[in-house]
Amino acid sequence: MAIDRLWDIATWGQLVFDPLRPRLYFTESRPDKRKNRMTHRIMMMPSDGPDRTPSPLTAGPSDQRPTPSPDGQWLAFLSRRSGSAQVWRLPLQGGEPVQVTAIQGGVKDFRWSPQGNGLVVVAHIEDGALQREQAATEPGADASEDELDRYYNRDVRHITHQYYKLDGEGFFDAGRDQLVWVPLDGEMTLWTDGKDNYAEPVWSPDGAFVYCLYRAYDPEGPHPGIVRVKRFHLASGTWTQLPLPDWTISGLRLSEDGRHLAFCATQPKDLGYGLTTLYRLDLATNQLTDLSSHLDRCVGDESSTDVPASSTAKPTWRSDSVLMLLSDAGRVTLTTFAEGRVERLWDAKRVVYDFSVHGDQVALAVADETHPSGIAIARFGDADVDIHYAPVPWTAEDGPVAPTELWATESDGTRVQTWVLRPRTPGPHPTILEVHGGPMAMYGYRYFHEFQCLVAAGYAVVYTNPRGSQGYGHDFCSAIIGQWGDKDYRDVLAGLDAALAAFPDLDGHRLGVAGGSYGGFMVNWMVSHNDRFQAAVTMRSVVNRFSAMGSSDMGWLRVPQYGTRPWWEDPEPYWQQSPLRYASNIHTPLLIEHQEKDFRLPIEQGEQLYSALKYLGRTVEMLLYPDESHGMSRNGKPWHRIHRLRAIVGWFDRYLKG
Repeated sequence: MAIDRLWDIATWGQLVFDPLRPRLYFTESRPDKRKNRMTHRIMMMPSDGPDRTPSPLTAGPSDQRPTPSPDGQWLAFLSRRSGSAQVWRLPLQGGEPVQVTAIQGGVKDFRWSPQGNGLVVVAHIEDGALQREQAATEPGADASEDELDRYYNRDVRHITHQYYKLDGEGFFDAGRDQLVWVPLDGEMTLWTDGKDNYAEPVWSPDGAFVYCLYRAYDPEGPHPGIVRVKRFHLASGTWTQLPLPDWTISGLRLSEDGRHLAFCATQPKDLGYGLTTLYRLDLATNQLTDLSSHLDRCVGDESSTDVPASSTAKPTWRSDSVLMLLSDAGRVTLTTFAEGRVERLWDAKRVVYDFSVHGDQVALAVADETHPSGIAIARFGDADVDIHYAPVPWTAEDGPVAPTELWATESDGTRVQTWVLRPRTPGPHPTILEVHGGPMAMYGYRYFHEFQCLVAAGYAVVYTNPRGSQGYGHDFCSAIIGQWGDKDYRDVLAGLDAALAAFPDLDGHRLGVAGGSYGGFMVNWMVSHNDRFQAAVTMRSVVNRFSAMGSSDMGWLRVPQYGTRPWWEDPEPYWQQSPLRYASNIHTPLLIEHQEKDFRLPIEQGEQLYSALKYLGRTVEMLLYPDESHGMSRNGKPWHRIHRLRAIVGWFDRYLKG
């Protein structure tokens, strides 16, 4: 599996059926070598008959979110053809796309009205004023001093709030996400106040109401993750907040009769270690029903991959039941939830990351360990599904290696799900232990390009889901709150030891370890607590918990993990959890990789460890990637992703094969 094959991997997602024709629309994404970016185009696949060959509907390169109008006459989608993301519509009877919106700040989301006479869009608007999209221009020769002052100081940030930046988005500007009514004929209307943020609009079947997510712009409030639900009455122009707890709510979907609302929710107080739960709300009585927490598993897709696909998966009604994804022990399954009844559909060792329903048909976007992406179309009641995989640049003979699954047992009896990838060539193979981020993520039955590239270079790869991972219940995930480097440390080593014992062709004397984010913390922790590994790669990692409390985009929210006193008054819990404290113990050759615009774990984290090890005269090098955020390995510039993979393989080659 050559690293460069990343260029030719296509992924499919954002599935939606045509309301009239036997068709499925979806988005195809793939990297562009010349433009150094991801490209997207709208595809079409027959949903009936033996021929399921997909074909392009638009040329791209920035077309996403296909959404047919209720009457089937138009296909709306988001595109950057005009510069920023705007809504375009394509006549499905034939013709060229035409631009629907031209809103300064761009469009993030949209929904057709039930009558098909317009759309409600989510647009990023400054000062509550709708303006037409326009490019910034330099001041003219006759510009006044005040105009020059405003233009050349427009990039100065005046920060007054605790919550002022977010990884992947950067520093917040003066804009807010607003709801705008965009009729196909007529003038746009701003429905919201311009002060707070709105998302995920959902129409009632009769078009009388729009429900949406609402986040008050209150940076000094109790928790920036609190997201509520509001309802807008079009005739009166009034807003009503639904009586729900202070949760983080997502995935709104109304029942076909408009009487019930389904949604997903997490509790901010869980600090990410809790369950994402599926709820049903009776809109007449406000009775709230928990549909999923009795399973002790998260709804939604918690799986990890470095070749992600687009997804618009959200709760979907079918009669009186709700369909949603469920993450469980490495797999993600489409599941039917009804009061007192749960049914996992087409349950297999794979990941379903998106789905769409039309009548008795369902389309699934799926991935497994050797296929990054594919689509299956089936009918409810079918025993199995036939998967059409997205194009990949390999055959069965020279393609990915399938892992072997095993369960390790830690000394306290905890069972740790573990996978082992082994080269096709005879051993002994130097072995790399990989640790996922989060820690509230989940390795599973999904393709990982980094792992396959290491296997192609002659390495065995071992990866596990230690305590802290999702997919094994609330207690398993929350067991490490404020105690990283203890139970989780023992779990990943138990997985490694079990793999070495099970496969004699794994070389236990030539070991490497790699991981990013929380996985980078574990790399730093392991090499500072033992000398077992001959080489290590730590990526966008946690190094100093004390300093990260003030520099991370959400550092201050982690105080409850360590007690009640802020970090400067009681530094010991944070310092004890900092690998930098143990830097003098590190003798393993270490490659540090960090992104310069990482706001989740800012660049100072990597720099502190690099400076300490350089001061000690240890073997250490650092790679810094400009204009990249925390998620570069998944969604960064393709050439940077290629460079990163080459650097990882090269580092291990130097110290494990030299």
